[in-house]
Amino acid sequence: MTEPLRTDPPHAGPPGEADREARIEQLLLSGLDHYFAGKYEQAINIWTRVAFLERGHGRARAYIERARGAVAERQRESEELLHTGVAAYHAGDFDSARRLLTRAVDEGGPSETALVFLARLGSLEAVAQRAAAGAAAGTPAPHPHR
Repeated sequence: MTEPLRTDPPHAGPPGEADREARIEQLLLSGLDHYFAGKYEQAINIWTRVAFLERGHGRARAYIERARGAVAERQRESEELLHTGVAAYHAGDFDSARRLLTRAVDEGGPSETALVFLARLGSLEAVAQRAAAGAAAGTPAPHPHR
């Protein structure tokens, strides 16, 4: 059996209150870093850890609510972009539709509707490119619905 090193503390028990407070502060700051980088979900996850360490931690709860509000606003903006993009598609403004739908996906995450319309735009572009290539070669343009 070996003897403990003299540099080891006599009792290595659970971390003290100062260590716990330092850890909480570190988590709060880490969450703020994610929040200001626009990574709201990651910030919420970190601040939730603080809430588990110290029930009812006021700053953590306030930060979580603020980040949830930012997530909701981002989602609202994404849905608005999606709606406007679909309207542009139906109006035949395909360049605007692609720009708006791509922003909706980039800002709010891929939605099934946005991806369907982006795929349709891709198909239309492929047909247009084949038609342009056929016109240059003197062949008739393909029908877009085949």
